[in-house]
Amino acid sequence: MNNNRVHEADFRRHFSLWKLPGQPPLLVWMALVLQGLLICISPVDGQELPVENGFAARIDGKVITLAELDRAVQRQVTSARGQIHESVIERETARLRPLVLRGLIERQLLLQRAIHEKILLPPGAVESYLQDTVDKMSQAEGTRYSIDDYLAIWEQQYGEAELDLRVRLGEELRIDELRRRKIRSTRSISPKKLREYYKSHQEEFTGESHISFRQLLITMDDPDSRRIQNEASRALESGDDFQELVKKWSMGPRRDIGGLYRMTDSELDARFPPVPEVVRGLTRGETSSWFICRGYIHKILMVERAEGVPLDFARAQGQIRMILTRDLEQKKRKQFEESLWREAHVEVFIPGVSLPST
Repeated sequence: MNNNRVHEADFRRHFSLWKLPGQPPLLVWMALVLQGLLICISPVDGQELPVENGFAARIDGKVITLAELDRAVQRQVTSARGQIHESVIERETARLRPLVLRGLIERQLLLQRAIHEKILLPPGAVESYLQDTVDKMSQAEGTRYSIDDYLAIWEQQYGEAELDLRVRLGEELRIDELRRRKIRSTRSISPKKLREYYKSHQEEFTGESHISFRQLLITMDDPDSRRIQNEASRALESGDDFQELVKKWSMGPRRDIGGLYRMTDSELDARFPPVPEVVRGLTRGETSSWFICRGYIHKILMVERAEGVPLDFARAQGQIRMILTRDLEQKKRKQFEESLWREAHVEVFIPGVSLPST
């Protein structure tokens, strides 16, 4: 029972941190909104979805099908496989659906508003976004990827075809531009306010921490992958050195140096999920369970985490300005969200979804 509680806590923590690579900043904001909705899910949220009409919700005439909802849920669940016990995933997936549906409804409201306000993307916007994502991932992974590589890995891992991903990213970029226009604060923050905030919160400002870990990779389609995985597991249980096992068995980059990576938090975030979540969930000297990512079976050893050094005011003021600007934008966001829901006609066809009162 205690172990199940630990797994369930890990599952919820994982989903609260999860985000797609290549996703615009809007989805980070939406993820934060969704976290606050966990407490709104009613006791019936574990019920089976009705199949009447195959609809999960209808927003101003636009439907969200059960199939769309299931695909969105599955993208999140996929990142947890190999880290969370399967029994917990099965139990929590039903609880996750109302939360994901609320996010899909809000996304549709935002998209409809962006369309209404004739927000268009410049030519090549999605391609540029994908290229930027691939460049960051290549730097973090230590292997050069192309956009085609990225799209193939994405489809393999999440089952979302290239065309569907491109369409979704295009929609999300339009939503992100809408958010910038409606919520972005253009007010300047005075030097006095910056310094006052620093004096009251000085201990919060440090440079980026660095994380070191080793990674053992086994190609999934290798005919000997299961045997290698079992032999490596037995060797670790016997106390063999992880670094030497990487040199012996790993099929990924940096094999010759024991699969060692050292990177900042932002560089770690650029890696393909669920690697960032797995690494952050480990303590020094701890080894992860086997998990699947981008065509490899992974096992990771946490080496160390070096915390960032305290920042003086001159180096911290950029962060302070972002914090104070975010507070200003939070007020504008609340007003915008209220208008979004107030003007919409939403019908929900599954139990357990709590919508804002209008």
